[in-house]
Amino acid sequence: MVEMVREVLENSFVEQYYNQAHSIIPQVNQEDDPKYNEKKELIKECQEIVGTTHSEKPPLNIAIIGLPGGGKSSLLNTIFASFSTDRWKDVVQFGSFGTLDKQFTTRFKSFTKDVYYKPTDTYLMPTFLDMTGFEDDDSANTLALLELVFAGKIRENEELTRAKKFGFNYFIRMGVCHRPVDRIIVVCTSNPNVNLPTSFFNAVWKAKKKHTEIPVYGVMTFRDKYPPDNERVKVKIEEFRMCLALPQYRFAHIINYCDDIDSRGVHITTTIPSLDVPVLHFMKQVLNPRQDDPRKKHDRKMDILSIFAFIFAVLAFIYVLLISNR
Repeated sequence: MVEMVREVLENSFVEQYYNQAHSIIPQVNQEDDPKYNEKKELIKECQEIVGTTHSEKPPLNIAIIGLPGGGKSSLLNTIFASFSTDRWKDVVQFGSFGTLDKQFTTRFKSFTKDVYYKPTDTYLMPTFLDMTGFEDDDSANTLALLELVFAGKIRENEELTRAKKFGFNYFIRMGVCHRPVDRIIVVCTSNPNVNLPTSFFNAVWKAKKKHTEIPVYGVMTFRDKYPPDNERVKVKIEEFRMCLALPQYRFAHIINYCDDIDSRGVHITTTIPSLDVPVLHFMKQVLNPRQDDPRKKHDRKMDILSIFAFIFAVLAFIYVLLISNR
């Protein structure tokens, strides 16, 4: 109970931070930002939470899911910049391309700490899983795809549209164990003119029931354009949290790095600690250890054993059929 109260208070800071009207003014030298020291302290706290490689446990796998245009890729780049004291980087391409409105993210892709953090230290910073935007439906196909994602049955760089057509059979994927999900962050725009994807949320909830140990978190983006003091935005936030059964400590309404916040493009060569602090407070909650988190690194030999076990089972099944038909 004490732990729950602490978590609620921690995450309430996200709202308190924005409500105190902290101005986000990009500084050429990030150390001139009044929140620079607080950002460094929060990064240190996150490092202490995740631990080091000496613990022999694997890093957490955090799935970022949502519909196209919800701000998933921008959120990932913002999280990466928040963990950095170097500069914002376009690690995950975001937005649409020209008039064709093509999504950049069309495959399942993982971002390990080697990509967005420091590959030389021993901290177990999480691996983030990015994938194509889902459609607003709770069809059997969408549900099956979500279940495969959560169970770690989607291969690296696999085309998800192809997986939708050919890959729902768990037996076919018995030998696949690629980054089973430990945390789910559902991302949605706070634009009140865009309907909530309630059917997709329903599919997430159904798929999550088969993996009840995976906690679900929620992030609403575009706070700079659609602040919560707008009544329609406030209603949308309440509906979003209700659809996913999100308590306060698992929800954040944030501002991503964008040109509207930094029209001069200062963040291309630095970070903006005043923007990073609330994001880091939210990530502390996501990273907080849970009793059912993986304790040991996944042994790749188990994948090979699973494949052989599957082949043996298929051969045994065929043999039984042949014997029974004699």
